[in-house]
Amino acid sequence: MVIGTSPSLPGPADTGAAAHAAARARSLYDRPDACSGAPAELVAPYAPGLGRAGRREALRPVYEALVAELGEPTLYGGSAAGPSARWHTGAHVVLLAGGPQGATLSVHTASDLHGREYSTVESGSVGWRAEGPHGFDALPYLWLLHRGPERGWPAFRWDGHHTAASWEHLESSLELLLDSWMEQLPVQAPGEWASFVVGCARDWPRHLRVGYSQDPGRLSLMVDHRTTAGEPGLEETMRERGWQVCDGGWWRAEFPDEDPSAARSAARLLVADVRARGSVCPDELVAWEPTVNDRGHLWLPGIGMPVG
Repeated sequence: MVIGTSPSLPGPADTGAAAHAAARARSLYDRPDACSGAPAELVAPYAPGLGRAGRREALRPVYEALVAELGEPTLYGGSAAGPSARWHTGAHVVLLAGGPQGATLSVHTASDLHGREYSTVESGSVGWRAEGPHGFDALPYLWLLHRGPERGWPAFRWDGHHTAASWEHLESSLELLLDSWMEQLPVQAPGEWASFVVGCARDWPRHLRVGYSQDPGRLSLMVDHRTTAGEPGLEETMRERGWQVCDGGWWRAEFPDEDPSAARSAARLLVADVRARGSVCPDELVAWEPTVNDRGHLWLPGIGMPVG
């Protein structure tokens, strides 16, 4: 479905930073007890104001060096702040995590890391009060992808989800999730696509599909109106809502990777569409079939709606 893209070649400065990150990762992986508790080390700094594409390219050579040194991560993933990729050693986890200044490397006792993350996601600060902050930006990961055998699913993860407390919160959670996909998937899963389906309890047969494709880089939404294609005024209604083209009864909208507001526009369209079809709260929605290239198990704690 998607043709692979070629990663950019790192420059000399990137090469040195990548080699240092790989050496540090090997040290953390081989001697976790000696390094546990040490501060996280910044390995992929982001210049102030750097956009999504710039952060992606700053991370790419470092991430590729880590994979060359340690192999593919146990869990791919991303948060609102950057990557959240993990290499499990059994009792310990080497963590590549996003932060305000860039991506950092650290090692943790797996049970301690899980406990801290579980406390964060169950603290009541995410998705509870419509009048307060949405809190999805504080989640340790918005998505995680596991591609090992099912019997090897890591115990140290939270596989639930929070439902947004308002439509505004749902827009925020979806924007963060889709933005993370656009920033992280080209680095962690080059050339691959991701998608999920959304259904509305009050208009159940009409499913909406959300996808991200890397070739070309774009978010896309599509909704099935084959049974109502001849309905008077439908075209005007759909275009006013934000849909762009109709193909065989499927209405579509696409938002290119180079548009910094692509994720926000896609999230707004999804919310506008399900509300126009009668949904009164995010709890009436359900997402299913989350996947990256139909390979592995994808969790979406930051999606902001029930997951079936």
